[in-house]
Amino acid sequence: MEDNGSTLWEEEDSRLFLKYGHIFVPERERLARAFIDLIPADQDETFRLVELGVGGGWLSEVILDHFPRAEVIALDGSPSMIEATRGRLARFSDRLRFQRFDLLDEHWPDSLDEVRCFVSSLAIHHLDGKGKARLFRKLYGCLQPGGALLIADIMKEAGYRGRQYMARAWEEETARRSLDFLGDLEGLEIFRRERWNLFLHPDEEVDHPSTLFEQLGWMHEAGYRGVDAFWVKAGHALFGGYKEVTLSE
Repeated sequence: MEDNGSTLWEEEDSRLFLKYGHIFVPERERLARAFIDLIPADQDETFRLVELGVGGGWLSEVILDHFPRAEVIALDGSPSMIEATRGRLARFSDRLRFQRFDLLDEHWPDSLDEVRCFVSSLAIHHLDGKGKARLFRKLYGCLQPGGALLIADIMKEAGYRGRQYMARAWEEETARRSLDFLGDLEGLEIFRRERWNLFLHPDEEVDHPSTLFEQLGWMHEAGYRGVDAFWVKAGHALFGGYKEVTLSE
């Protein structure tokens, strides 16, 4: 899974994801378009966005390309990820700042405020349920009125048949993307060899996915409105919510 700042993530995982992440993430191009459509900002507006677990930087790159006046703070816990991504996105150096963080440290958001949007791809599942609920509340307090929290992540299945389907659908999507991008099934072979499919090979020490229903509920309880699942594919979902603007604001 994509790096998130957890000490349980190893540098070999970073190397692997930098090479094959575009194969392992279902419909990453559609997912990118969905993020852009959901970010609460006009294209030429100046605003601050924070990405949790920047990884190889594909999401920050899409956002910086689309919003030419946006400032992005890119958080990650992997030195190799940060260095590789810093070099690849060097053309955005005046609007992109990298910062080490540990997702498991609940105090890391304390220095952030006036954030228009928090985004994350394949990072939050490393927190357990209480950790996710606490994070959603914490980030709500860092958001500007009208701001958003948008998360793409792997979901926990709600039942056995759902788990079977999600496992198969993820393999099929990985095979399709491997053929599309590499012309062969190398990506699928690596996906299987590294036991990347959490529905088949759960790692309870590192990964703590929650159901979509649970996470939507925690967001609503934290105060977000317009909470919804905007995209769902092969056991993954993009979901989020918005901080309402009150009459006094």
